[in-house]
Amino acid sequence: MRVGLCGYPGSGKSTVFSALSPGGGADRGGVSYGNIKVPDERIDKLADIFDPKKKVYAEITFIDVGGVGRPDSGAFSPEVVQNMRNADVLVHVVRGFDNPMIAKDTDIDRDHSLFSEELVLLDLCILERRQDRWRREQKKGMEVEINDRCVAHLEEGEPLRSLELSEAEMDTLQGIQMLSMKPLITLYNLSEEAWEDPGFAEKREMSESGTNGLSMAICGSIEAEIASLDPEDQAEFLEGLGLGEPARNVFVRGAFRLLDLISFLTAGPDECRAWPIRRGLIARKAAGKVHSDIERGFIRAETYTYSDLIEHGSEAALKSVGKIRLEGKEYVVQDGDVINFRFNV
Repeated sequence: MRVGLCGYPGSGKSTVFSALSPGGGADRGGVSYGNIKVPDERIDKLADIFDPKKKVYAEITFIDVGGVGRPDSGAFSPEVVQNMRNADVLVHVVRGFDNPMIAKDTDIDRDHSLFSEELVLLDLCILERRQDRWRREQKKGMEVEINDRCVAHLEEGEPLRSLELSEAEMDTLQGIQMLSMKPLITLYNLSEEAWEDPGFAEKREMSESGTNGLSMAICGSIEAEIASLDPEDQAEFLEGLGLGEPARNVFVRGAFRLLDLISFLTAGPDECRAWPIRRGLIARKAAGKVHSDIERGFIRAETYTYSDLIEHGSEAALKSVGKIRLEGKEYVVQDGDVINFRFNV
């Protein structure tokens, strides 16, 4: 999963990047990338049972897409727009603190609205050009109808993520990376004073923000400091602040929920691993996440649940009580399924 961090200058986006992606990341062509492992206690407990050579967690890649213009102009550079298109999820870091380098006062609602409006305008420009070309060509069909629906929706100032489209209708937009259709997390970057202010309590709570949208808050300066500490020191620091875990963990769970991701697991002496997939994926397609040869030669999925393994303690015990199943290629994989794929190529 690629998460694109966006924010107006002075929003503290780089500090948030450090908090979410400890240790920084690689710089590629002026764009910063950082990977983090998704905390998953199931992998740790599987490793206790199987004693594998390695543990592999799901990963998230953070992309610092660059500054997105000024709050008073809203203009995004072509480079920033392309970096945003390359992300699976957009995160708008909104300034919630005074910055002496910024002339405008802090206004989180204003900055949030301006950013959303700019995404809508960028998409509208693309689809209107498409619409004009097809009108000149007198083109007909579903593709044209869906394009017209999208234009009308955008003209009302609404992002495409809030427009209900069937899978077939979505297919007509393939190849066009609509920014207002991407899942969006609005991340309020609060000062320490605002974080402790009861008036910001509602902003601090993770909540749904329209369709395919979430909002939450972070105190970037505190979280960056937490991220820089060793795990033992982190626990002590969090306890002193009255926090149960870094905001990074909360953010990761929110991003997984927003993308409707789950993880199936594989376990054995070589490795214990989490494989993130979209909810509803069938077993044969899930096998392809491990290797394309397994998908091509899929025979059966030998499956049991993580919770059953923890309850009974071993695969041998699961077999003795009939808790290991053989599922076919159309089986819908569930979160926490532990799977051994049988295949032949």
